[in-house]
Amino acid sequence: MVDTTQGKEATARKMQGDALLRLKELRKSARAEAGRGSSSDEIVNVKGGGELHFVSTSKTRAYYLEQSDSWLYLERDNDGSSGLLYVVRRFSDGRIIMKALID
Repeated sequence: MVDTTQGKEATARKMQGDALLRLKELRKSARAEAGRGSSSDEIVNVKGGGELHFVSTSKTRAYYLEQSDSWLYLERDNDGSSGLLYVVRRFSDGRIIMKALID
């Protein structure tokens, strides 16, 4: 059981690293498009703790919500052609539930 938990934790860290890297790339694109008014990059504090990051470019929008040790990342092309969703939820008893959906 320990190996399974360690494996899930490693997978969750990789998913989060991938999501944060993609969010960073989109933020860079949003800054480059800032003069054209077609982009947005916002961070909102969530009631009860946590942060919601929202980035929108001319082609893509993404949301990253982090609350306690759980988080989700949603990215969607503005034309609806593709999307990505990662969800990692950690429970106080040590369980980890992960979902990855790619469209």
